[in-house]
Amino acid sequence: MAGVVIHLAVADKAAEMLDIKNIPLFFAGNIAPDCIHARADYEREMKRHTHFKDGIRDWDFLASENLEIFHRRLDEFAHKYCLEGEDRELYTGYLSHLLTDELFARKIRSECVVKAEEYGISQTDREFFGFMMRELNWSDAFAAENYSFRNNPVETLRKAFGCEVRDYISAEEIISSTDWIYQNFFAGNRYYEPALLMNPEKIYDFIESAADKIKDFVKNIS
Repeated sequence: MAGVVIHLAVADKAAEMLDIKNIPLFFAGNIAPDCIHARADYEREMKRHTHFKDGIRDWDFLASENLEIFHRRLDEFAHKYCLEGEDRELYTGYLSHLLTDELFARKIRSECVVKAEEYGISQTDREFFGFMMRELNWSDAFAAENYSFRNNPVETLRKAFGCEVRDYISAEEIISSTDWIYQNFFAGNRYYEPALLMNPEKIYDFIESAADKIKDFVKNIS
């Protein structure tokens, strides 16, 4: 699970590589799976559903049988929503979020598991969530302050207000989440504990790698 500002930075980079026409919709799609947190009766299983991980635990996600299920769900979604329609770039953004999270699990979360074990924390422990959030929050804060966005992330998201991801995320949840992103990362300086693993080089490398992964996947949808 990459942080929300990292998702927006990846969207900013991928939009250029894919020649996205409706950038606000693409940006909205790129935050949409996490907008489930804004739901009034939010439960963890809801997030598994918006991330195509029904029945899959985070620590088992990279098992070959679970990746096969996940990739099949990606393909089904892509062929249902991303090939045609005025809002297809919203759904392409949604896919982009999930592809970015997969890469994050492979490249970053796996390193965090090793680092956390140095502190006696297993990825199945409740404390691991807090360990990961320290890495995510610092990375998001760094990207918000230092990444050179071509498209202002908050202003771009606000241009998409009113859109919804059918069967997954409402327009109100996207609006509420955009406000949360602004208040937590773009409204002024806010202190987050320094990361133990993440650093600027890792962040920039991850953004580039995720954008490349999205470009390759989207261009092979047919």
